[in-house]
Amino acid sequence: MPALPLTQEQLDDAARLKLRFAEWQKRQKEAGRPASQEAASEMLGFNQSALSQYLNGRIPLNVDAATRFASVLGCPVADFSPRLQAQLSEYVSALLADANAADGRHGPLSGARRVVAGDDPDTVDIKLVTLKLRAGVSRFETVPMVEDGGALKVPKSDIARSKLNPDVLIAIQVRGQSMEPLMFEDDVIVIDPTDKELVHRELYALNFEGDCCVKQMIKRNGEWYLHSVNPDFGPVNARSGDFSVIGRVVYQPGRLLTGRM
Repeated sequence: MPALPLTQEQLDDAARLKLRFAEWQKRQKEAGRPASQEAASEMLGFNQSALSQYLNGRIPLNVDAATRFASVLGCPVADFSPRLQAQLSEYVSALLADANAADGRHGPLSGARRVVAGDDPDTVDIKLVTLKLRAGVSRFETVPMVEDGGALKVPKSDIARSKLNPDVLIAIQVRGQSMEPLMFEDDVIVIDPTDKELVHRELYALNFEGDCCVKQMIKRNGEWYLHSVNPDFGPVNARSGDFSVIGRVVYQPGRLLTGRM
């Protein structure tokens, strides 16, 4: 049975993708890096014939192919396929709804409440800090976020379940909107500065060009990419700037994150 012809919307996606691909090739050539379709197909993880068919509107893009293209081309899926970006957004929303239900929570994810450290037999106080970073330097300093000993109270059961060492953990605030709707600006998260080994799809606090950011790290064809949940922010190749790992994100109020992504 012959394949159905592509819809106009699918053809428009292919045309936009072809334009973004040409822009990527130009950037690659200017940087002295491989820019051929053969090189791109190796990065994308499918053969050159499939790449050509996607670019020329012979076969329709799907979510998997679109996310691969976005990672390699360094742009959000929405840049070439608003249709598939809408599907991805619905998928993320569904995942978050399921996770909230599993955690016994209702409504959108919310930021952590700042509390003053105190004695509670069922919780552990994780110090709230602000990070002081410099570009190109892997070391960092911490300063108290509040002067009165502010801390994030984390259930001891959560600490024990993930076999975390509370003595080394620190809590920081999320900055920016790149991880919405998983994390919102000013949400508080816990990181483990002793756990810096990158694991595919895990979340990390990073020093990128002297700024602290939280990203999901994606490994594709031997290259690490800083991936955002918010579709308005495209993936960034870790080699494109001064980059170092501050620590793995292990906890967000109401949910353990390490090993869950």
